[in-house]
Amino acid sequence: MAVKNGTKSLNGFLFKTQNTILSAAMVLGLASGVSAILGLVKTRLLASYFGVSRDLAVFYTADRIPNLIYSVIIVGAVSTVFIPIFTGLLKKDEDTAFQVASSIINTTLLFFIVTAGIIFLISPRIINLLAVGNFSNEEILLGANLMRIMLVSQILLVAGSLSTSILQSFKYFIIPAFAPIFYNLGMIVGIVFLSNKYGIYGPAAGVALGSIFHFGIQLPLLKKSGFKFSLSLNFADKNFKKMLTLVPPRIASVLISNVIQTINNSLAIVVSASSVIFLKFADQLQTFPVSLFGISMAAASLPTLSSQSGQEDKEKFKETFLTSLHQMMYLVMPLSAILLILRVPAVRLVYGVSNFPWEATIRTAQTLAFFSISIFSQSANYLVTRAFYALKDTITPVTINVITAIINVILSIIFVVYMKLGVWSIALSYTITSVLDMFLLIIYLNKKVGGFNKEKLFIPLTKISWATASMGIMLYVPMKLLDQYVFDTTRTLNLLILTVTAGLIGMGTYVLLTSLLKVEEIELFYKLTRKLKLSKSEIKAEAVDLTTTEQETV
Repeated sequence: MAVKNGTKSLNGFLFKTQNTILSAAMVLGLASGVSAILGLVKTRLLASYFGVSRDLAVFYTADRIPNLIYSVIIVGAVSTVFIPIFTGLLKKDEDTAFQVASSIINTTLLFFIVTAGIIFLISPRIINLLAVGNFSNEEILLGANLMRIMLVSQILLVAGSLSTSILQSFKYFIIPAFAPIFYNLGMIVGIVFLSNKYGIYGPAAGVALGSIFHFGIQLPLLKKSGFKFSLSLNFADKNFKKMLTLVPPRIASVLISNVIQTINNSLAIVVSASSVIFLKFADQLQTFPVSLFGISMAAASLPTLSSQSGQEDKEKFKETFLTSLHQMMYLVMPLSAILLILRVPAVRLVYGVSNFPWEATIRTAQTLAFFSISIFSQSANYLVTRAFYALKDTITPVTINVITAIINVILSIIFVVYMKLGVWSIALSYTITSVLDMFLLIIYLNKKVGGFNKEKLFIPLTKISWATASMGIMLYVPMKLLDQYVFDTTRTLNLLILTVTAGLIGMGTYVLLTSLLKVEEIELFYKLTRKLKLSKSEIKAEAVDLTTTEQETV
């Protein structure tokens, strides 16, 4: 009976909807955290098995185009444009919503298959182009084969991501949040069990296995949601046409972002083949807080922002946006400081295997330092961009992205090609344009919504910034003192103790200062902690609405 009750409670938890931004963000944040940790484990395993070898550089280069296509189709067309339209149709007519969704799904899959097929045929030429002539014929052939495996694998990954968008529209966040976790587990299985026998093909096979897991775990809940899929392609439907008008600017925006990453990958090869690995490893670490809080909170806020996008709800929209922004900044800014100050220990702890030498650690840490400065702006950009999408405006963000992308590419080329700087300069150019992107987006969003209350916008950000700066000092001082006079940091255990000790001192300073400065965001989490209740029979979480303050409930 106990087992039966436990199973029932687990099913109730897994199949539960999340109806507030914070509850949804918590689910996405926790799952993103687990997925990001598994991503770091995956990268550490790659470092352990392949070190800074050229095979690993070929693998990352081969992954660029499949990842670009996936990002353009899913991140560009589906996850941000599909959800507002689908959720709006669900309120009016469920059957129409299902028909439109089916047309979108079928069109997306068809487009991906055709595009992937063309790239499959010309993959050797693409690899040679991406490598800027720095790969041998054998490496080009290897890269082409790896690219083909990952292209085929991503058909299922696209199907899984489409399922995620549908389930999130129904406000099911838990199972979809597990999908990336299982994707990373599939890759880890491929690396651990296939790399010794098949070399770099092991991780590629892991991509295929992870894609199967990603899609498969969502199928039962997709059936339970009541979604009815049909093999329809109704191009004449007005709702389908409406989405098509919103998609191109968003696709352009994501395409620009991924083209930048692809160009940066090629510029890293110009520095050296191993620099591709340093850039990727540093990006993997700095992406952790961005995924954990930036992407998850932006994704969780989109349905609510979409429902408040009407003229009559404009004040609610602004309140929701500002509260979400401040909540996000409260979480990501201290993590940015931790990665900036503790960059070398962080890189050594995560990637410190025998195949990853000290020189590689230093190069990766240098790159991480410049990436970490812009973690706050990268996170904010996800939220601000989704605010525009909720307002059915995809033109403004893509226009701004085009401008900053051009600046990014120009800076990177100047740094690497003309000034002969190291791979860290690529991260520097990315940071400069990310911050510029954020300021421009907020300025134009401010105009679009009729102006934010400047005190509500800037006072919390100022308090959080001061607390973060003070935290940085309290991180740096004990780290240096402990490193010089207490711990022999050539030993992993001592390095871990130093990192944890300095981190705790820094975080303690941050929490204390934000409390003294009366930053509202910390009080919201105190409320959430008090409201979380666990019982033997079920897991029950009464979520605090992100838009709730002491003065009013929006």
